[in-house]
Amino acid sequence: MNYTVITEKELAPLLSEQRSELSGFDFNELNLTDASLKGAVFLDCKFTNCNLANVPMTNIVLRNVLFENCNVMGINWIEVRANGDYHFSGCKLDYACFQSVDLRGMRFENCSIREADFSGANLSKASFRSSTLSGTSFANSNLEKADFRGARHYFIDPKFAKLKEAKFSFPEAVALIEALGVEVEY
Repeated sequence: MNYTVITEKELAPLLSEQRSELSGFDFNELNLTDASLKGAVFLDCKFTNCNLANVPMTNIVLRNVLFENCNVMGINWIEVRANGDYHFSGCKLDYACFQSVDLRGMRFENCSIREADFSGANLSKASFRSSTLSGTSFANSNLEKADFRGARHYFIDPKFAKLKEAKFSFPEAVALIEALGVEVEY
């Protein structure tokens, strides 16, 4: 897809408009920590090397949006409007909250996702390939057909998550067995 590259200076007036709709833009190396994205609509956009740490996502729409190598730490993704379509590659998603969010088929690949909360989320067919997940909660989440190959430092209790046909790789998959109280010798 061909994106229109936009600068911070060009973005500010667009966001100040009532119900901003931004389509086909490439937001590259922007610091958006002070930006107000409230109510914005992002269609077919890409964020590359941007800093969005702790930015409120109140009532925004994300459709076919890619976050690549971005700092999106501490964001409450519950505030994003439902039925979105967004993906992450190489991002820092530490301390993020995705509680009970429908994330079917989403990609969280090669990301740092430490101390995040996916409790009650629908993550069926989601991909966490090669991501670091230490301290992240998946309690009562649907992980059916999810892909955790190459993911590290996760703890998923099979008693409190749906795991049918999920994919895991060795040696990290041993954590699933240990969660059941089974002793594993290395």
